Amino acid sequence: MANLGFLAAIGAALSWGSYLVPFKAAKSDKLLLFQAIMAVGILLTGFIISLFFNFPLNLNLYGLIVGMLWAIPNALSLVAVSNLGIARAVPLIASLVVLSSFLWGIFLKELSTGLILGFIAIGLIILGVILISVTENTQSQNVKKGIITAVLAGLLWGTQFVPVKIAHTAPQDYFFSMSVGIFATGMVIALFKKVKFQNIAIKASLLSGVIWSIGNLLGILAISLIGLAKGLPITQLAVLVAVLWGVFLIGALVLISGVITLGLA
Repeated sequence: MANLGFLAAIGAALSWGSYLVPFKAAKSDKLLLFQAIMAVGILLTGFIISLFFNFPLNLNLYGLIVGMLWAIPNALSLVAVSNLGIARAVPLIASLVVLSSFLWGIFLKELSTGLILGFIAIGLIILGVILISVTENTQSQNVKKGIITAVLAGLLWGTQFVPVKIAHTAPQDYFFSMSVGIFATGMVIALFKKVKFQNIAIKASLLSGVIWSIGNLLGILAISLIGLAKGLPITQLAVLVAVLWGVFLIGALVLISGVITLGLA
C-alpha cells in the first residue's frame, strides 16, 4: 500500500503542477475571477467523482474546514506572487508547506522512527524546491505584504488536512464536502473583493478546476496511505512540474513562431 501511496502523491504533483496551464494559455490576468470560476470547476468535478466512486454527498464539517483551509491560502498565494514574484513566493510557500505538514505528521505520531532521516529528507526537498524555482526579475510592490501572505499561505496549506487526520475521517467521507468548502469560500472571497464576473477565460478556469480536483483525489489517497508527514511533502514536486511546463510552453511558442515565419518566408 505504501508504494500506491507514493504513486498517488506523484500523480497529485503532476496534476497540481499542471492545473494552471490552461489559465496561463488563456493569457488572463484576472486572478480572483480565475479562483472563483475554478472553484465552480472543483465543485462540479468533485460531484462527478463522488458519484462515480459512490462517495457520500453529505456535508461533512471536517471536509468543509479542509476546503476552507485550501481556498483561503490559495487567495493569499495570489497576493504573495503579485508582490514577491514567482521566484521568491513559490519556494517560500512550498517550503513552508513541506515543513509544516512534516511537523504536523510528527505531532500526530505518524513517524515514530527515522526522524533524523526524515528531517534530512525534508531539508533536501526544501533545498530542491528553492533550486528549481523559476527565476525572474519582478519588481515587488510590497515585500512585507508578500512575505506575510506567503508565510500564511504555506502554513495554512501545510495544515489543511490536520482536521480530518485528528477526526480520523475517511477520505471518501470528506472528499465532496471539501469541494463544497472550496466553492463556498471562493464565492465569499469573490464577493468580499467585489470581483466582477466577466466572460474571460471561463473554459480555461473550469478546466484548471477539473485538473486540480483529480490531483486532490490522488493527494487525499496518498495522505491516507502514507500519512501527512510523507504524502503532502512529496506532492510539492508540483513546483518542478510547473517549471517544466513553463519551459515546454516557451519552447512550443518558439517552435510555432519559427513555423509561421518559415511559412511567410
